[in-house]
Amino acid sequence: MTALLHPGVYVQEIPSGARTIEGAPTGNAIFVGETERGPIGPTKIIGRSDYERLFGGYMRARDGGLDPTPVLMKYALEGFFANGGNQAFVLRAMDEWDTPAVHASRASMIEGSSPGIWGNEIRIAFAASTDADANRYRIAVFYTSPEDGVERWVEDWDRLSIDAGDENYVVDVLRRSLYIRWVAATAPAIPALDDATSGPTEAALSIAAAALTGGTGGGSALADADFPALFDRLAEVSDAALMVAASDRQLPNLDVSVTDSDGYVSFTNLFVDYVLSRPLQDLFLVGELPPLTGETNPVTAAVDHARGTGGATQSTASNYNALYWPHIEIADPVGAGSNATRVIPPGGHVAGLYARTDLRRGVWKAPAGTEATLSGVRALGFDVLDVHQDNLNPQGINALRRIPGAGLVSWGARTRQPSSEWRYVPVRRTAIFLRHSIFNGIQWAVFEPNGDGLWGSLRATVGAFMETQFKNGAFAGTTSREAYFVKCDAETTTEIDRAAGIVNVLVGFAPLRPAEFVVVKLSQKVALEA
Repeated sequence: MTALLHPGVYVQEIPSGARTIEGAPTGNAIFVGETERGPIGPTKIIGRSDYERLFGGYMRARDGGLDPTPVLMKYALEGFFANGGNQAFVLRAMDEWDTPAVHASRASMIEGSSPGIWGNEIRIAFAASTDADANRYRIAVFYTSPEDGVERWVEDWDRLSIDAGDENYVVDVLRRSLYIRWVAATAPAIPALDDATSGPTEAALSIAAAALTGGTGGGSALADADFPALFDRLAEVSDAALMVAASDRQLPNLDVSVTDSDGYVSFTNLFVDYVLSRPLQDLFLVGELPPLTGETNPVTAAVDHARGTGGATQSTASNYNALYWPHIEIADPVGAGSNATRVIPPGGHVAGLYARTDLRRGVWKAPAGTEATLSGVRALGFDVLDVHQDNLNPQGINALRRIPGAGLVSWGARTRQPSSEWRYVPVRRTAIFLRHSIFNGIQWAVFEPNGDGLWGSLRATVGAFMETQFKNGAFAGTTSREAYFVKCDAETTTEIDRAAGIVNVLVGFAPLRPAEFVVVKLSQKVALEA
């Protein structure tokens, strides 16, 4: 405090007790599935080029020398970014016991940057450093892509040193490589050179290069039983709000055919179970039904999977996930022919639509309607009409439709519990957003004295956040009192709670529900006779 030494006016700032709560991100999505190559843990990417640099392209190698197979992850992420997504986390579906490829004759030096049979397509050459320094050397990396079978010179690491204090220390430099690593347990040493010529040509390096071998994993779709352990790696991801299954088993005519509709639904249910098991329940699953185009009556088959009737496996009824149907047809850059297409699940495209709607209108706006156009979609796997949606809508199956004047759009916003108070996607996602934001924003309260002072600060902090959301249009009601309430006092936190070190903050909000049914009543005005 400033000493009061002379007559006059003194100004002092007094803390209000309210602290700022930042809104949690709502458009970040987690994608889980097989990739050509890449890191094992969840990895944040911010665009198509980011994915290609880290995880590869549209195809991946298969076990047993079979032809390469398409990678759904690549198509799904392109749909996500094309429809408005900005950030995604990629979790590569790999068994934790899979191994990277190693140098055929120098296994103690070089290995693939990640596990998988993809690494068996790497060849490297040790060559003289271009600066002719005998204490330095060079590594040229060649890789054969499964997309076209063409070997390319992909990386060139020059002037490498075995001195840990050097800026080109080989162990540190190769951590930046997308293809190889120095084996951690091996002390660096100047290797025998495959080509001792300074500055050899690409052709000479290619001739001298030796293959990496022994990589395992990634050559088939990950088994259902391995996904729960895979999901454990997502515990560190705290800034995502959406989840998408992007496994190759969801594409037709691959390792696990989608003609097995029950298997498809059971697989999707694994993701629902994980979303429900998250401690904070901070994720919403954007799911889909099988394509069902081979069924005699696809709409009836879709309803059967929602209900679990007719011998079909039931999709888990939860308000933390939504189902979209039918599948979508997109352009395929690596398909056969001049105008190739591929049919894929719509989850990635719809997740991008969620992110776009959140950014433009807020998480409380339903990601559906004439604004909810799907970019990058050529056609739908089934033409859903009003008569079909009469059966789909009550089961919480959101239809993708062609609407005159709007194009291909999402025409539904229901969760998988259409008869509950959480029947609408934006209502559930708004609640997730509020809970996640408040959870992050009041961590400062831990270990504070549990009394009136803390309760008042919590009311002020949470109240200010809720007022901001009200002004942004997140809640129903014309006044703050009608829109939300925040309660934290001796009534919510009893003496028993205080003795146990618990403070309870009660927050309620009036949700905005979409105008799903717009009823127009017409009447004829009859002219009265004079």
